[in-house]
Amino acid sequence: MADGATESPSPGGLRHILIATVIAGAIGYLIQFAIPILAPDSYLSFATTWSAIYLVVTCLSGLQQELTRASRSEATGSGFRTWISFTLITSLAATTIVFVIFSLSGSTLFPADAGLLMSAIAMAAFGYSLVAALSGAVYGLKDWNAVAGLTIGDSVIRSLTIAVALVAGGSAVLLGWAVAVPFLLAAVGVWIWVGRRIKLRLSVDVGLRRLFRNSVATVIASLSTGALISGLPLLLKAFASDAGPELLASLILALTLTRAPLVVPLLALQGYLVVSFRDHPNHVSSRVLRWVALVIGGVIILAGIAAWFGPTLMRWLFAGFVVLSPLDLALIVVSAGLTGVMCITGPAVLAANRHKWYTAGWASSAAISIAMLLLPIDAHLRIMVALLAGPIVGSMVHVLAIRFRSNVPATDSRPTI
Repeated sequence: MADGATESPSPGGLRHILIATVIAGAIGYLIQFAIPILAPDSYLSFATTWSAIYLVVTCLSGLQQELTRASRSEATGSGFRTWISFTLITSLAATTIVFVIFSLSGSTLFPADAGLLMSAIAMAAFGYSLVAALSGAVYGLKDWNAVAGLTIGDSVIRSLTIAVALVAGGSAVLLGWAVAVPFLLAAVGVWIWVGRRIKLRLSVDVGLRRLFRNSVATVIASLSTGALISGLPLLLKAFASDAGPELLASLILALTLTRAPLVVPLLALQGYLVVSFRDHPNHVSSRVLRWVALVIGGVIILAGIAAWFGPTLMRWLFAGFVVLSPLDLALIVVSAGLTGVMCITGPAVLAANRHKWYTAGWASSAAISIAMLLLPIDAHLRIMVALLAGPIVGSMVHVLAIRFRSNVPATDSRPTI
């Protein structure tokens, strides 16, 4: 039996990941909170660059999801050649594709310093491709210390580079590169730490072609995920600019600050959830229900806090921004919770190797959100409708996939989709 083949994610593993996620989330939250205060003149460009980079990051996290599903610990390390080939090809392809795409739109998104900021986004794509590959491998090996180290290391390095950029003047270009470079530095550090272990113990359950084919589905789904989360500021700027720059800036700020406590931790736990659901296929529905109940409970509390204290805090901390109503802030938190539900149902579907359903859930959610943003109604109203409608539809698609799977007898040999 391969080493660790039947080992399930342990409470200790979850504890490591949660602690790392809390630390990384706190650092990211502090950065998002500090920039509009310390570098207000660079905020719009910074928010756009951050959104673009993390849209790419979320998209490429699909590579991590598939590698996590496919990776196991084995004494012979027979999967290393497949893994390294996959890593090198995807990192170079991602860098090239991202640079080409942003070259076409860079002058619109970044009227000033487009070349330097596009290069920073391409660098982030290269670095995070390596991070995603390493993360998938160490999740598969169930090396929770390495998972936690990768999560914390990236964030700690970013806090330092952002601090240096602020001290050096806080320009949009400096801040953009400060966000991008830590991915590569973290990947190098973790490879030095666990690279030998990956060489000796990694097994992959599919060949290179199948790995690429499966990854196409997870990357498309992750692109849709990114459109709903990190890429949302770009979508709002593209499809709801008639809301006006002041209201749009306030909505983007509120989305960024209120979604972080819910969505970011769940995104960081995607690999853990995939392994957990994969290793307990007969208890997926009950586990999903427990996680969803936890998220909904958190949403109710956070929505109340946002409605009660949010307007006052916005007025006090961000004097140059439009103060949003209690209802707006509560609905933004609720929309984050609905997106968080998809971050639970998605791994459950993916763990069952049902890539098409996984993609369909996220893609339909993004499509509905964009469709709502195109409605011929007041911009403020259609933004709120888009935030809520998309994740509701997407989570329903995933739930149907889970229910359909749970109703198929264990002896049924029909292929799943």
